[in-house]
Amino acid sequence: MQLSNAPAQIIKAWATAGSKNNPIPVPSQVGITPGAASWTDGFPPLCDTPLISGGIPPSMQDMNGGLFQMSAVDVWMCAGGGFPYNSSFQTAIGGYPKGARVLMASGNGYWVSTVDNNMTDPDTGGAGWASADENAITVLTGDVTATGPGSAAATLAASGVTAGSYTGANITVDAKGRVTAAASGGSGFNCTRIDKTGTYLSGVTHTNSTGAAVCEEVTLAGGAGGAAGVDYLLVSTIAGIAGPQASITNDSEGWNSVTFWVPAGATFSVTVSSNNGGYPASISKWTEVSFSL
Repeated sequence: MQLSNAPAQIIKAWATAGSKNNPIPVPSQVGITPGAASWTDGFPPLCDTPLISGGIPPSMQDMNGGLFQMSAVDVWMCAGGGFPYNSSFQTAIGGYPKGARVLMASGNGYWVSTVDNNMTDPDTGGAGWASADENAITVLTGDVTATGPGSAAATLAASGVTAGSYTGANITVDAKGRVTAAASGGSGFNCTRIDKTGTYLSGVTHTNSTGAAVCEEVTLAGGAGGAAGVDYLLVSTIAGIAGPQASITNDSEGWNSVTFWVPAGATFSVTVSSNNGGYPASISKWTEVSFSL
């Protein structure tokens, strides 16, 4: 047989709009309704008895009813439809046979019975059933969840972090790269500039008590004194350790400054000196730029 030999598919059940007894009863109707058909007897012996002997001819409604029920199944199967698990049907037939295919409740696949007389429910984990494709993944668990088979929308398990925007965030990342905790930090990157002109004295120790690291800029003013060609030197000390320094030859050349970071709580000072001395102890410009998160 070849694919081209496939018969035309039935698109409508027999006597869909015709007069019929539907459904045909399963129990025998002998002794109940004379001449009535049933799935147990078909047409009873009375329909084969001559009329002159009291027989009753077969009923058109019974014929249409039986053909309707059978052809309705044929139409469903021609459309590729399957049948879901049915406990009443299961009981009536004494359990599904080995190899029976039952449509999953989700409609996305089939269960196959691995035993005869199977009286369990496959959709609730009953024994004796397997996926139609034992190699198919029907359920994903863990960080990504989904149910199948067939096309299934995967869902990423929530990490417990509230969705939203965080400012200056403090985050925790697990070994899988997921953010498992997040909280806003400060109000962002802030910069505060404070000019302290004329308040800084050479060699005086100060303490950064702002609670955050600060950038200090101490500047030697050109024209403040001294002779042309004299070298002036600014040397910073941060937490007792020598830091950046700057020098200028001839104070008429303009501003010359030394810039350095001071950690929160650390001490710092700047000393000015020259090769002939005599520079004023008061340094003309001191700017503090405070950065914080």
